Amino acid sequence: MTLYFSAIALLVGAILYLLSLSLLNWVEDELNRRTLVQMAPSAISAFQAGAQSPLAIGTTIQAFNDLKELPPSFEAAKKLPVGFIDEVHDVFTQDMFIYRTQYQQNNQLVPLVLMMNGEQVELSHGEWNNISLFIISVTLLLFVLFGFAITKVTRRLIAPINQLSKQLNQSQGHVTFSVSADATLEFSELARSLNHYEAQIQQLIRQEQAFSRYASHELRTPLTIIQGASRLLQHPKDEAFSTRQRKRIDKAASDMQHTINALLSLVKHEKGINGNTLRQLTAKEIEQVMADLQPLADTKALSIKLTMNASPQISPSSAVFRMLLINLLSNAINASDGGEILIHVNEDSLEVIDKGRGVAASEKTPSGHGLGLEIVEALCQRYQWRFSLVDAEKGCIATLHFNPLIIQPNR
Repeated sequence: MTLYFSAIALLVGAILYLLSLSLLNWVEDELNRRTLVQMAPSAISAFQAGAQSPLAIGTTIQAFNDLKELPPSFEAAKKLPVGFIDEVHDVFTQDMFIYRTQYQQNNQLVPLVLMMNGEQVELSHGEWNNISLFIISVTLLLFVLFGFAITKVTRRLIAPINQLSKQLNQSQGHVTFSVSADATLEFSELARSLNHYEAQIQQLIRQEQAFSRYASHELRTPLTIIQGASRLLQHPKDEAFSTRQRKRIDKAASDMQHTINALLSLVKHEKGINGNTLRQLTAKEIEQVMADLQPLADTKALSIKLTMNASPQISPSSAVFRMLLINLLSNAINASDGGEILIHVNEDSLEVIDKGRGVAASEKTPSGHGLGLEIVEALCQRYQWRFSLVDAEKGCIATLHFNPLIIQPNR
């Protein structure tokens, strides 16, 4: 980049040098031409008053009103057209400014030629050399200043890009992006945005890992039950024992089917298949989950009560919602030592309220309150819901907010 701008600076300097010399040369010639035009009336007046040709005007101009009076070395001036005014090179022994015109005297047109020695009125070679040296010096000074500006621009614009690029290429796992203090504000904002997205990516990775662990656990548990019960059925037992084992197998297979249905429903949602379909949440659907978890609640002398204040419209399938509610209720049961767990369903939310130990001060975030709640957080984000877990006077309140999650723009 520095070489590129340096080449541009050299090119601009050369162009400025040539333009400056050309402009000075044009100005010099133009002033001499105007001088001849301005002297013409004085010469005409002098000839009309009886002056003889050649007439000296000042120290540099000669006027002729008779072409025969022109010296032999200036014979070529006779061939110039009337109205000609310019510097003539390589024709006479020296460069001359010539103005060819005519005036009227005694009802006759009289030719008039004004000649000025260019070497006497133009800048000398030494003066042109001094001017060239001055222009070159100014150009070099501008080049140095331009180079300094390029260095500053490079430091403020290019260096932060290189820093961020190296941090991206060298990053292994979580990395904090940063730029130098003298970088422009836009790069500082870019670094903050990269850190924000890096944090989001790490959170998504943790959620996906937790979800994978959860799905693996939910499938492995019923498989273990089925395998154990199958082995027990191979030994001759009484009919009651065999019936219990068959029920265990049936229950484990049903749980596995629910988990598989939930996973398939998530895949369909993420592919956009029936992703915008809404359905009504019913009390029967919630009561079925309550019935499945009641045996676990009975071990802690817990009762689960449902209050349906509304029947909201939701997008998750029955299997996914079952997974959500099972995790919330399981967490509430595990955090309680007795009493009751309340489920309140409103138009825009579902609350699970327990009277247990509450959320520890170090576990204020859903991801820090157990694997199950981390799954709840991940599922809510998939459906643009919001999940909150807060302390109550006794116990805690876990809430599913059905309104779409509002993402605040970066500031």
